[in-house]
Amino acid sequence: MNDLDLDKLFNPKNIAMIGASATLGKWGSIILFNILNGGFDGTVYPVNPNERSIMELPCYPTVGDIPEPVDLAMITTPAQTVPSLIDECGAKGIPFVIVVTSNFSETGSKGAKLECEIVEKARSYGMRIVGPNTMGIFCAKSELHALMPPIIPLHGPVSMFSQSGNLGTQMLAWGESEGVGFEKFVCSGNEGDLTCEDYLRYFAKDEATRVILAYLEGVDNDSELLPVAREVSKKKPIIVFKGGRTDAGSKAAASHSGAMAGSTHIYKAVFRQTGMIEVSSSQGLMDCAKAFSYLPIPQGNRVAILTRGGGWGVITTDACEENGLVVPPLPDDLIKKLNKILPEYWSHGNPVDMVAVISREPYLKCLEILADWEDIDAIITFGGRENITLKSPKKSKLPDEFKAALSAFNPQKENAQGQDKSIKLIMELIERTGKPIIELALFSSDLDRNSFENYHPVCFPIPERAVQVLRLMVEYRRFLNSSA
Repeated sequence: MNDLDLDKLFNPKNIAMIGASATLGKWGSIILFNILNGGFDGTVYPVNPNERSIMELPCYPTVGDIPEPVDLAMITTPAQTVPSLIDECGAKGIPFVIVVTSNFSETGSKGAKLECEIVEKARSYGMRIVGPNTMGIFCAKSELHALMPPIIPLHGPVSMFSQSGNLGTQMLAWGESEGVGFEKFVCSGNEGDLTCEDYLRYFAKDEATRVILAYLEGVDNDSELLPVAREVSKKKPIIVFKGGRTDAGSKAAASHSGAMAGSTHIYKAVFRQTGMIEVSSSQGLMDCAKAFSYLPIPQGNRVAILTRGGGWGVITTDACEENGLVVPPLPDDLIKKLNKILPEYWSHGNPVDMVAVISREPYLKCLEILADWEDIDAIITFGGRENITLKSPKKSKLPDEFKAALSAFNPQKENAQGQDKSIKLIMELIERTGKPIIELALFSSDLDRNSFENYHPVCFPIPERAVQVLRLMVEYRRFLNSSA
């Protein structure tokens, strides 16, 4: 099990689509459509005894009729048909089967018995099963979009396993709007055979994966998750969101994925011991995916705050202190440097309040001074992306010539040039100092994502989210230091 190679699962040369359908709306049609639409590099063989061709592909009555060896099969037919299909796949020598079909252990004892039957059959052939009760897999390298939802994720350094197909695939879609790219994804489903620790081991060895996301509802009592995660965490961050934390949620998990959710306190202790980074919300999962993918891990918990208004600095300072982060006072030499840039009535402390100085150059100079400050480990900065367009309401009482001036005022070109300067400087400072710089953009228009291919901004709309992410990064640093 330790040497389990899942390359043919995520990068198959070909796929047998068992239960492929010409009827739009059926899972066998939807998944086949998504595989073809995603541009899969290999060959797809639809299998359906009642069709001669589907989506202009020749259709085969059985898996045995496919004219070459098959790396991966997907099954979408009803649960009672799956055991015989496992036998057909075994006779064909197929190493991996994804059982999309539900109605197994998540439904009770009868379904659990059927699940055990197909797993025993598969193992007798040396075959491994994903699922059952899964929404499929994704791999950027092979352009494999073997998923139920029609999602084309951004490509990037994040790989994820999820015991919920719906939550996991929506993370893939959400990543597109957040600028988070994925390398691999698997919905592990009921984990009748392959389990979360198998995927964890594989992602740990995968050079294209830098960050691992996990959605867990529960694991078996004999799970090897703890020792596996402890070793993997020393190499790559594992960010985990645990479902089934309450009694009601635990019952829901059992009927959803067949998972035994277990004690929340025990899971929290396990996550701490293994270095897994637990988040408390789906938003936190995506926020951490972004930060851990594109920022260095801070060396400590000392934070500099740069803002153009006092109130946001106060709020961010409170959030830092409440989360175990330190906002140290400015030393005299830094105050002298900032005195040369800012008005005399600036805050003279950390947070550095630029007192509504709106021009770009002072902001960039302050940011560089703070980044070079040896006594801080990270920066949270406001104001690098402000872009407020002046508008004239319908009931404006301005004279016409001033309304014309408003309509002629277009800061976008100037702002774009300024943002280019900010982006370039932030990239240079992160690389030179090894310190994470987290931006805050308080207006939706600030979240311009046109430059994602060249620059991956770690930018949040509110300071609380930035602070939560930074706290978890600091905790991960402590784990790494304790494991060194």
